[in-house]
Amino acid sequence: MTEDEFRELLDRHGSDLERWPRATLREARRLLAQSIAAQAMLDEMVAVELAMTDGDPPPPADLADRIFDRAFGTRTASSDALAPDAAPLRGTSRPV
Repeated sequence: MTEDEFRELLDRHGSDLERWPRATLREARRLLAQSIAAQAMLDEMVAVELAMTDGDPPPPADLADRIFDRAFGTRTASSDALAPDAAPLRGTSRPV
């Protein structure tokens, strides 16, 4: 595995190697054992992921659909299932 391939997998699957495709783990670990650059890439990704989470819970899975629905007035499968207590964004009205 090259450092470029490692970077691509890191960007795609994140810093938790256990979430990577099984077929890539052996080569990724071998590269990490040999390459200071790959180690630095992994450290950087861990730092970015920690900074992004900052202990906050992840947003709801349908958040993007809800925002899109409210912004453009479209109806998507997930927007039909909005919780009744979900208030519209401030300064906007919910489509009827």
